[in-house]
Amino acid sequence: MYDEQFRPQLHFSPKEKWMNDPNGMVYYKGEYHLFYQYYPHDTVWGPMHWGHAISKDLIHWEELPVALYPDELGQIFSGSAVIDQQNTSGLKTTDEDVMVAIFTHHGEDHEKQSIAYSNDKGRTWTKYKGNPVIDNPGLKDFRDPKVFWHEDSQKWIMSLACGDHIQFYASPNLLEWDYLSEFGRDYGNHGGVWECPDLIQLAVEGTNETKWVLIVSVNPGGPNGGSAVQYFVGDFNGTTFTCLDDMNRVKWADYGRDFYAAVSWSHSTEPIWIGWMNNWQYANTVPTHPGRGAMSIPRKLYLRKKNENLVLVQVPIDLKSLQKNTHLATATLPIKPDQPFQMQLHDSQVMIEAKLEKIAGSSFAFTLKGEHERIEMVFDREKREFSIDRTNSGQLSFSEHFSTVDIMPIETVEDFMIILDRTSIEVFFNQGEHVMTELIFPTERAFTLELEAINGEVHLSDMLICSLESIWK
Repeated sequence: MYDEQFRPQLHFSPKEKWMNDPNGMVYYKGEYHLFYQYYPHDTVWGPMHWGHAISKDLIHWEELPVALYPDELGQIFSGSAVIDQQNTSGLKTTDEDVMVAIFTHHGEDHEKQSIAYSNDKGRTWTKYKGNPVIDNPGLKDFRDPKVFWHEDSQKWIMSLACGDHIQFYASPNLLEWDYLSEFGRDYGNHGGVWECPDLIQLAVEGTNETKWVLIVSVNPGGPNGGSAVQYFVGDFNGTTFTCLDDMNRVKWADYGRDFYAAVSWSHSTEPIWIGWMNNWQYANTVPTHPGRGAMSIPRKLYLRKKNENLVLVQVPIDLKSLQKNTHLATATLPIKPDQPFQMQLHDSQVMIEAKLEKIAGSSFAFTLKGEHERIEMVFDREKREFSIDRTNSGQLSFSEHFSTVDIMPIETVEDFMIILDRTSIEVFFNQGEHVMTELIFPTERAFTLELEAINGEVHLSDMLICSLESIWK
C-alpha cells in the first residue's frame, strides 16, 4: 500500500487519512518519537488527535496506534513532549522515566494547555486529572506549547503562540505554571497568525558560542504565499527572550511553499527538527490517496556567522544508507552554453549534490523533463535569486494557488544538494544556509535531468547523482 502514485518514498506519511503539524517529538532510549496532528476518519482536516510513529534512525518509521483522542475539554491541538527525568511532576509509576506530553485543548474557540503522561515509553497515555494546567487568559489564539528544561533557572520553560506574539511561562513541575514575559508584537512577519513556537539553543559554527533561536510559524504571510516558518536569533535569560536582529527584519527558515510548523526533538543528542511538508493554501485538496500529509526530511540545526549576521543552517540527516545506485560520480563536470548535460532518471527518488567551482554566465538551470511535464530550477546570477517553476509539473488543477514560480534570494552558490522524492523537492545551498521545499505531483515517472549553463560555462566538482531506496519495506 506504500506505492500509491503520490506516496512519498523517503518521507514519513501515515498509511491513510489526514496529517498536519509534527507534535511531541522526543527522543528516549534509542527511539525518536514523532507525534502529529491527525484526523483518522477523513483525508481533510477534522477534529484533531495525536497520531504516533517511532524511528531508530529518523529514516525508517513504524506507525503506532493513535496516542491522544479528543475529549470533553476539546480537540488535541499541537504541543510537545519531554522526559521528566527527575520526576518533578510526580507522575512516574514504573522503572521507566515518565514521558509528559503538553498540548492545547481546543474547544469552541477556547484554547487552554493540558498534559498527558506515559510510563511505558509512549505506548499508552493517561490525561492528567487536573487539566487544564494553564487556562485561557482571554485570547482567541492561545496554543502550541513547546516545553524544555532550562538548566540555569532549574525550571521548565514553555513557549506559547498567542495570535501576534509569543508568551513564555515557567514551572518547577509541569503542573503549575507562571507567566514570565512575551515577545514579538513588533518583530518579524505578521501577515497571519503566529503558531508552533520553539525556543532552542544552537551552536555558532566555528566558535564556542551559542545563541537562542525562537522559531515561529506564520499563516499566511510566507515569502511565496501561504504558510511558512520564520526565526529570531537572540538571548534568553530564563525569563525574557531578547532578539539581536532589527525588529523589521524577517528571517525565513525555508523559502519554499511547503515547509511549515517545524519544531525540534526534545532530549536529542543534537538539535534536529522536522516540518510538515504542505501549505495551508491547498493542503486539504492535494491529490493524494488514501492519505494527505507528509513530513520533511529531518534536518540538523546550527547557526553560522554571515556578514556579522547569524543565520540558521539546516543539514539533512545522512541518507547514504538508502543509496542503491550511483548514476554519476565525477571529480569535475564542465557544462558549456548550448551543450547541456543530460541524464535519464528512471527512479522516483534521487539525490543530486555537487560543488560549484565556476559560473561565468548569467544563469545555471536544473530541469527535470518528462514527455509532457517539466520542473525547472534556476539560479539567476544577475538577479541573485533561485527559483522553482512548477507551472508544468503535473497535476495542478486541485488548487488555483499551486501553479507557481517560487523565488529565494541568494547571492552566490558554492554547493548544492537536491533531494527529489516522488512528490517533493528539497534544495539545500551552501551547506544548508539556503533552503527551499516544494511539493510536486507529476503523473510521469521517467524524467531527463538537464543541467544547463546560460551565457557562460559552469564547472561542477564532486558531482554525485544517486538513487535512494524507499523507506517502506
